[in-house]
Amino acid sequence: MAKFEISWEAPEFEYREKDVSWYWISIIVAAVIIAFSVWQKDFLFGFFIVIAEMLFIVWGNRSPKAVAFTLTDTEIDIGGFKSHAMKEFESWSAESDGAEWADVMFYFRSHIRPPLLVIVPEEKMAELRTNLRVVLKEIEHEPSLLDSIEKFLRF
Repeated sequence: MAKFEISWEAPEFEYREKDVSWYWISIIVAAVIIAFSVWQKDFLFGFFIVIAEMLFIVWGNRSPKAVAFTLTDTEIDIGGFKSHAMKEFESWSAESDGAEWADVMFYFRSHIRPPLLVIVPEEKMAELRTNLRVVLKEIEHEPSLLDSIEKFLRF
């Protein structure tokens, strides 16, 4: 029997609104890189940039699906299709900027695996923090370089 169980529904990733200029800037940067690859006669790199730009636009325009999360003292279940035992994690951290959602990072014991990012509603954070501190060590959240680039690019 679980000591606690917290359930919520959240988007699978944080969606950042993009205006028309975001798409134009992306296309212009890709065109400059493609021109450089043609100048260097590196057509394979140019082809890679075309494919990458198409994916960048498609993925940047994608809206997140709602996912159901359940956190207990023994596991975290993500939408019923993926779960992780708490013993897989070494620690966790939370980043809350007062918005509607907070980012909770679970750090695996295996440092080869990237952290698991879970989006939690701000109103659930107090309950989550109280219960999760009993199971895992909380550490201070330090955004990675990739996180900063992602926020800057609004991706």
